[in-house]
Amino acid sequence: MNRRGEYIHTVVIGARKVGKTTWFLRLAEENPAEVTLWDVRRVARARSTYEVWADLFQELGITPRSDDPLEDLEDHLDTLEHGPVVVIDDWDAAVDGRGVTIPDACYEVLDQLIRFCLGQATTRSGLACMGLVLLTSLPDVADLEYFTRTVQRPTFERLSKLVTRSLTQDRFPMLDHAESAALLTHLGVPAGEATEVARACGGWPWLLEKAAAAVHEHGGWTSEALDEVRERQLPGLLDARLMPCLAARPEVRVRRTQPIDYLRQELARGRAPEAFGLPCSYDDPQQPAPLVQQLLNRAFLVVDTENLRMPFQRHAEVHPERYPDGLDAYLQPHVQAWLQELCERHRVAEEDVWLVGRSQHRIDATVGARTHGERLFLPKELREKARRTGDGSDDALMTAQVARRAERNPLARFVLASGDADAPLILELVGALHQVTVCTPWQASGTLRQRLPQADRLREHTFPAPRPPEVSAADLAAARRRNARGEQR
Repeated sequence: MNRRGEYIHTVVIGARKVGKTTWFLRLAEENPAEVTLWDVRRVARARSTYEVWADLFQELGITPRSDDPLEDLEDHLDTLEHGPVVVIDDWDAAVDGRGVTIPDACYEVLDQLIRFCLGQATTRSGLACMGLVLLTSLPDVADLEYFTRTVQRPTFERLSKLVTRSLTQDRFPMLDHAESAALLTHLGVPAGEATEVARACGGWPWLLEKAAAAVHEHGGWTSEALDEVRERQLPGLLDARLMPCLAARPEVRVRRTQPIDYLRQELARGRAPEAFGLPCSYDDPQQPAPLVQQLLNRAFLVVDTENLRMPFQRHAEVHPERYPDGLDAYLQPHVQAWLQELCERHRVAEEDVWLVGRSQHRIDATVGARTHGERLFLPKELREKARRTGDGSDDALMTAQVARRAERNPLARFVLASGDADAPLILELVGALHQVTVCTPWQASGTLRQRLPQADRLREHTFPAPRPPEVSAADLAAARRRNARGEQR
């Protein structure tokens, strides 16, 4: 703790629910005369600086004796042998003003308090000085200044610059492997699984608690438990807390890129996960914990088999001699090579391939019955309607699947293998297009190019075989009549 003439003035950075508040609360309970934890959120809407100072003085046990709170603070410190440390919790959440118009009183008191503490180096040399610790869940203290540019409050901007430039910075540590395993065991995870779960989650207490709950719900660290934590719990927290912070960074705004894409790029360049408040892998501190790594890199390949098949099918009906072994025998090797190349390029696992079509039979005829991938096809009633009307029910199915998964996991990536612009347009309407990369088999339409102007979001001519020449409606109708007469004979 502070001795005469010595003090602590720092910002402690750590991810949400990493244990900052709990640790300092216990420290304050064990040393109430030396450490005070002040939750400034309760005075965030105060209408006067008097209310804010009164709340702080109540925490410190100071009885105001003048109209100048800084003078009262000086007088209080003069009576002490050792200066106290005030730990201000959730100060950034209390004053950032996102979506809420709040008065300047809280800004002003924090600004005065920080300036008073910094000024003690000259005004209270050799005397008891007040220490100050600010707790923040921002990835980096500099992110506060980026945030203020969107708030546009002069008082807050002055405060954020003071914090960013004048206070030292420390990162709140996450748990090591042994501590993580011990926490899981305390939460009821069997000792035999605790080590495995800890290795998957890293040292983030919040994530470990979610994993322990999933273990209890699913009867062990099963694939279902892992999926529950990775796909349902983790994305929501990162999307609500980390992504808005990254969106305010200049490099993200200038590039006009998505925060999640920026995060992936920075990690790929070697930035340490802790720079973003993410737990590290115990095997490699430069890599995120396995669950986080899997979440950030997971991609789904969604293949529109109908859109791919139809040009070949129409051509084969008119020119069957071009396909001596049949259309399926010609198409399947090309499709399998295409899917393999897309999976490798976009790092898609076999279990994350979705093959969409009107029926399982048509999907298998196009891709091959042994090709890996989940078959998504229409029920019988919709297949019959699609056959009569020629509607795009399979496109609707594909779009619905992507939208549902995107809502569940806002950080997932989707590779849409289709030349049809309908699905991307619908995904744009529901706010999920930013998660999608479109790979057209051949040349993309002007509509797709307009919607996806970024070079890395639209890839054209990805199919290994050229698009067959278009056939006229008259030729197709004549071929079908010939085929019908042949069948009758």
